[in-house]
Amino acid sequence: MRPPLNIANRFLQYRHLPPMSSKNTTMWVIIAVVVVVAIVAAVLAMQSGGPSPPTTPTQTVTQTVTHTTAQTVTQTVTATQTATQTTVQTVTQTTVQTVTQTVTATQPQSGSSLQDLIKAAPGGTIYGAGATFPLPQLQAWADAFNKYTGGKLSVDYQGVGSGAGQTNFLDKKVDFAGSDIPMTEANFQKAKGRFYQFPELAGSIVIAYNVPEIAYQKTGKYLNLTAEVIALIYMGNITQWCDPRIKALNPALANELPCKNIAVVHRSDGSGTTAYFTLWLSKAYKPWNQTVSWGLTVAWPVDKLGTGLGGKGNPGVAQLVEQTPYSIGYIEYAYYVLNKGKYDSFGGAALVRNDNDGKYYNADPQYVQMGLAAGLDRYKAKYGAYPAPDADWNVVIQELSNPPKGYPLAALTFTLVYKNYTAEGYADAAARAARLKAWLTWVLTEGQKQVIEGYVPLPPELAEIGLKAVQSIKP
Repeated sequence: MRPPLNIANRFLQYRHLPPMSSKNTTMWVIIAVVVVVAIVAAVLAMQSGGPSPPTTPTQTVTQTVTHTTAQTVTQTVTATQTATQTTVQTVTQTTVQTVTQTVTATQPQSGSSLQDLIKAAPGGTIYGAGATFPLPQLQAWADAFNKYTGGKLSVDYQGVGSGAGQTNFLDKKVDFAGSDIPMTEANFQKAKGRFYQFPELAGSIVIAYNVPEIAYQKTGKYLNLTAEVIALIYMGNITQWCDPRIKALNPALANELPCKNIAVVHRSDGSGTTAYFTLWLSKAYKPWNQTVSWGLTVAWPVDKLGTGLGGKGNPGVAQLVEQTPYSIGYIEYAYYVLNKGKYDSFGGAALVRNDNDGKYYNADPQYVQMGLAAGLDRYKAKYGAYPAPDADWNVVIQELSNPPKGYPLAALTFTLVYKNYTAEGYADAAARAARLKAWLTWVLTEGQKQVIEGYVPLPPELAEIGLKAVQSIKP
């Protein structure tokens, strides 16, 4: 190597000098030792690709902590700018512990972290089908989850309705199902003890109408409606928009209400949205409960009169209301609010009276959350703890319906998964279960922070029930 040879050559010129004194000899020995040490250090440095700066351990820690912390914060906590800056700039044991504690509060209390689950899951697609109530949100989540996993995992969810979703799940045609209401009693018994059901999201149902004469963009007002009047419309007892009972609720619009026949739109398929809508009517207006009752499907009285129109899924009902002048229909709020300008140009979404507190409400998230909290509080006051994820949850939606205060048509929507995919006979059970655990853990943590307009996130205590169930899914 050149440096050692150059240094050695420098000493060759002194090989014929006369003998030195002992003092000089000692000095030259010291110089020689220093030079040798320098040569050895230079050689070692070149062999290792260059000297390592003294800050290398700090740099390594900084990079590792920053990377890990950023991923964890994205998954489970709302990272503030200050917290992020502190984590990046101050790489200490305290900072790492602080982040870990924050994450633990919103992650499952036991089991693998979200990052571990994503890493362990083989790449591929998670298949689901069911309710159209959460469809816009699930589509948004699927896109965000795919990006979150770097394209490794994708979700294919088909909005076929809650009834078909439960059937597809029982027939094992999908990895998971979506259902606005929990398993019906009959279906629950078919798979009792073998599956979990838990809330994944909350939302609401609105009463949309197409009456150009009183469109919000024209009048600046929305219709006021009650459970009784809505029930009478769907029973065929109120047939025109100028009916005195509608006028009595809307004095400011009374002179504008046209004497046009009401086209009554409902779901044509088995629907959790229908179940919530008819359950509310059954609780708020007794004659409805005595004649029609509630369920995924009902015998619509207006169909017998020839004034009923059936639409498949929430999209089908929304489209029929949009295309049919003087129509009325019930749809999940997102289908209205995401197209609010269009709906308000030919009608709008009614303010609905909560008969328990006597107030009219729109489906603004604050009123939906008020109704949701009031209904859930009523359940807890009567029954205490929420059901286990493998138990029947229908008693919860009974108390949620027609709450003491707030928007009266608040709703939960549920996910259905099996406990053991190998025992259920699924092919590639381990891979399916691993992908499903990663997806649902993301939905119940990060996904709750990415709720689009038209929905509201779950109360943390409900999300935790789902997280514990997901962690115990077996391949």
